[in-house]
Amino acid sequence: MLVVASVSCSEDTLTNLPTDSVAPDNALSSPENMIAALNGVHRAMYSQSDLGDYNYAGESYIMPMLDFPAGDMLHSGSGNGWFKYTLKWLRHTNPNSGDMAFVWYHYYHLIGNVNNIINAAEGMTDTPALSNVLGQAYAYRAWLHHRLVCLFAKNYIHGNPSTDLGVPIMLKTDPAELVGQARETVENVYKQIEKDLAASLAYFENADDPNNKSHISINVANGIAARVALTKGDYVAAATYANAARSGYSLMNEADYKIGFNSVNLSEVMWGAEVVDSQTNYYYSWFYYQGTNFNGSQNRSNPKFINHNLFAEISDTDYRKDMWLEKAPNDFVGWEADPNYATKEEFNAAFYKIVKDYNMTTSFYTNAYMSVKFLNKDGGTINPDDVFYMRSSEMYLIEAEALAMQEGKDVEAQNVINELVTARTRSGETPALITTTGDALVQDILIQRRIELWGEGHRWLDMLRLDLALDLTGSGASSTLYQKGYSQAKPSVNNNWLFQIPQEEVDANPLMEPNPVAEL
Repeated sequence: MLVVASVSCSEDTLTNLPTDSVAPDNALSSPENMIAALNGVHRAMYSQSDLGDYNYAGESYIMPMLDFPAGDMLHSGSGNGWFKYTLKWLRHTNPNSGDMAFVWYHYYHLIGNVNNIINAAEGMTDTPALSNVLGQAYAYRAWLHHRLVCLFAKNYIHGNPSTDLGVPIMLKTDPAELVGQARETVENVYKQIEKDLAASLAYFENADDPNNKSHISINVANGIAARVALTKGDYVAAATYANAARSGYSLMNEADYKIGFNSVNLSEVMWGAEVVDSQTNYYYSWFYYQGTNFNGSQNRSNPKFINHNLFAEISDTDYRKDMWLEKAPNDFVGWEADPNYATKEEFNAAFYKIVKDYNMTTSFYTNAYMSVKFLNKDGGTINPDDVFYMRSSEMYLIEAEALAMQEGKDVEAQNVINELVTARTRSGETPALITTTGDALVQDILIQRRIELWGEGHRWLDMLRLDLALDLTGSGASSTLYQKGYSQAKPSVNNNWLFQIPQEEVDANPLMEPNPVAEL
């Protein structure tokens, strides 16, 4: 019902078009004005929300929410309290949680925005500029519905898609037609997603080039299609789309990989938000939640670290191993309780070296296995940095996994994944090439995926589609801190993995069926 309000109001502000650069009467009258409207969508992807009381910032908030409770990107402590209950699995399992309301209404709000564009274009003369607009709008609608159905419904592969309840499919903009809708089946939602992606790719064939990486391109649309196909278990399509998506994007070298993942100008960034100083989210930014040297209390008091079991899987010839400091001094317990340091002097020297090397201040805590993957360009400040949504390395991983899941494709899968392995090998070292076959090959590819995409918002969704149980034994995580988020049975037998439909949506919409609630 809130979605209805957000897409039907246009009297005082452009609530349905998150931009103030175009007059309401002209907002959708031309491709040029539609691009202005789309720019509002691009900004809403990462900026602080204007939806009521939801003080969150788009994917800047949602991506960490999809990593923190999933077992690979771990918290050292409670910090300032942000995400404390997310770790304990007490947010997404609660229909009254503000987090669930935000995710639900934020995604549907953006769907309403692009629906306005798509529907306003009916009858317009097709031009490269209009094709660019519609290619992006259809891709957005597919991506947004896919996020919703992945989070609020049972997985396509491990559920029963023809009968499992998915999410409402929103296509209309006429206020008279916007009423509370029932949940479609998972299968029907995927059919609409695939239809929108087909439309997107068709429009992009004759479209202008995107203006920058915050805009969706034909490569990104192929990348979204690859994600959808992989989630659905359509491995032939996933491999094909992923291969097309990565075309023209080179993998980063070691120097660029270690810059800090803070600029969309890096060679393999396909889609991301270029954040400028005037548009910073301050303490709602991506780097505030998970960066190393952003000068906020969440970072200073709660360094994020890698699951110890995953770290042990990284080859010594792999320069990605440098993204986590295995022997960083444990500032929470001091030198006497830290097994890596025999004296206070050695402990302090290691601490001050990290502070200097990564542009931190002495008010930052350090901890063993802490991440230095995400670094602000202006360390020790709160200056804004860019947000990544898609990189070409993910497409290598999707293609390799999808090939390995097909009979007789092991060699092709090895060739693809070893391109990535070779690119991540230290200069002068021999790559630790993957030579396994069958299920062992799939597992090796998935390990590479966990290493490569660590902290970029993928792990929760991967655990859903792979039907993996959560077990933090040996990870370095505190069972006291994580509590019920320390161990959970796999999604196919455990409804705790379902995001709860917001209670306010259930109360307002008589056709909305809530998700089942399991005992934590």
